[in-house]
This record gives sequence, structure tokens and C-alpha cells, in this order.
Amino acid sequence: MRILQVATHKRVTRGGAVQMVRLARALKARGHSVTLVFNKGSQEDEQAVAPLREEGFPVAFFPMDGLNLKGMLSFRRFVVEGGFQVVHAHRDTALRFAFFSLMGLDVPIVAQRGTTYRPKRLTKWILKSPKVPKISAVAYAVKEALVDSGIAPSKVCVVYGSVDFGVFRTDVSGAAVRQEFKIPFNAPVVGMVAALVGKKGYPVFLNACSGLSEKLAHLHVLMVGAGRASKFSRETAPLGNRAHFTGHREDVPQCMAAMDVVVCASTKGEGLTGVLREAMAMAKPVVSSAVSGNPEVIIPGKTGMLVPPGDPVALKDLLLKLLMEKSYSKRLSKGGRRLALCLFGDNARAYKMEALYKEVVR
Repeated sequence: MRILQVATHKRVTRGGAVQMVRLARALKARGHSVTLVFNKGSQEDEQAVAPLREEGFPVAFFPMDGLNLKGMLSFRRFVVEGGFQVVHAHRDTALRFAFFSLMGLDVPIVAQRGTTYRPKRLTKWILKSPKVPKISAVAYAVKEALVDSGIAPSKVCVVYGSVDFGVFRTDVSGAAVRQEFKIPFNAPVVGMVAALVGKKGYPVFLNACSGLSEKLAHLHVLMVGAGRASKFSRETAPLGNRAHFTGHREDVPQCMAAMDVVVCASTKGEGLTGVLREAMAMAKPVVSSAVSGNPEVIIPGKTGMLVPPGDPVALKDLLLKLLMEKSYSKRLSKGGRRLALCLFGDNARAYKMEALYKEVVR
């Protein structure tokens, strides 16, 4: 099958593009021809994806932001000349660009949907169109949100994202990260891996950690993600120099390995948080707010713990339990790892997407 994957992103740095590339690799391993298209950015952006060409993937760039008729016509010719049988659009910008570029062509578009936000009016109209016969949702909660907004249930297939088990391993060491931030090897560390934006729930997390530090005076807090840390100066004040903002990191597995508990404190807008998949793959105990699709994989007492969104007291209590009851934490870690191996493999995801593509290819 000739498959075209189209990303809203300009390079492979964030979840949607990372998942697109992982899917492309797995589909290629299954014998399909896969081409990757990115949103046109700077020359530096284009150079950043050069390793994909070295892997054997044809890569192209088209301007997707705004109404660029020249770019749309170029993309249309690209699809026709490439003989692609299906286009998989990742996120709304890529979906709109592909949809209007390919109107009138007999090439189906599969839409990727990764959050429980209700689609905006134009996006909903596109998703309802026969031109988009299938939608791949990253969680059942995402499917439910789409159905609630008027999308036919038969259009929506749930396909969980995947994890690189060769990178997010159980034997990764966090010693170097602890040393970098002067965290004693025996100090308890709780952490988050998320951009420093409102919906990720950092104030809730930090308030919980401040309360937790009253019980555990040697607690350290590790926050991995791009953004302005000064926004949270009030919440971090009680923690002093035991609150560590790392900024964007390439060594996320090592950062997670330095944590005793991995937290997702998001308050809205998730699909199924990728950090949870990765932490489970590493056999890390996890606590997640019960938002969107996270309760589908975080089963309290078996694969992790759930907390009501926006409740720092409940989060503090669960963190204390996991840090103090090591045998309990270890049991949850093992359960999370088993579930991750079962649900989040690349080949399992590619198999489901392959079946979905075959349904829509004419």
C-alpha cells in the first residue's frame, strides 16, 4: 500500500510527529511504502528531519499555515504523481490542508484525533465529510467526545499510541540527572514530564509537593518540559532549591529514571497522555489525574493510581503512599509494565492502522 503521512509539525519534536514517525517505521517494516510530509518551516527545520531520509523515507515539506493556494496545488500534484492510496493527517492543521488540497480526488483521508477537546466548527464539518471515511482516536474517551459532538460512531476507530521499548527501558539509569541537579541518590523524587502550560496542572502538582515536603523534608521535585518556570515561582517557593525545572530535554528516559514516582496532573485536553505510556514501559509507579483517556490504562491498585483533577490534597496523599510503601509501588510498576507491553507495541498499532487503511482504500 502507498501511504502518505502528513504532520502539522515542522520537525519531529512533539508527541504527534513522534507518533507519526513511529507508525511510519512500523508500517514500512510490514512492507508498505510510506512517505512523510511536514509543515514547511525554516531550513533548520528541514535539516532536522534529514535522518528520516537516511532511513529510506521520502520526505517533503508544504506550507500548511493559512490559505496558501500555491502550496495546496503543489501538494495536490504531489499526491497524484505519487499514486498514494490513502492520506493520514495528524492534527487539525494537516487535516484542513489535506482536505482542501485534495477535494475532488478519489483519495481517502484518515484523520488522527488526539485530544478530548470538541472539534471546532470547520474541523467538525471536515470530519463528517465522506472524504474522511475514518478517524483514528488515541483513546475511547476521544471517541466518546467525537460522538458527543455529532460524529458517527462507525467512523471512529480507537488505536492507542505506541512506545519505543528500546528507549524507555527498565534498566535506564537516572544517576547522571540526579548528579546534575545535586539530588542525593537516596532522596525521594517525584516528577512530571510536560510542557509548562496551564492544562498540564503544574500548580496542582506543586501545591501537592509542597504539602508532601512537610512529611518528607528531603523530597525533591523534577519538572521536565519547555516553558517559563517563573510562572510558578509562588508555588515553588516552599520547596526552595529542591524544585528543579530542567527545560526541554533530549534525555527524557534518564530524567524519568531519576524519579521515584511519575505524575500526570493534567486538568483537561488530554487524549491518552504519552508520558504515562512511557513511564509504564519503564516500570515506574504513576499517579495520574482522571482526565480523558488516562483512566483507560491507569487502573487503581493495579497499574497506577488515579486522582481527581485539580485536587492537590488527594495527589499529596497518593504520592506519600507510593513513596512510603515500596512493595505496593513495585507491584503497581510491574502491572503497568505488563499492560504497556500488551497495549503499546509498534507492531500492534501498525496492524490496526493497516486494517483501517484497507477499509477505506478504494
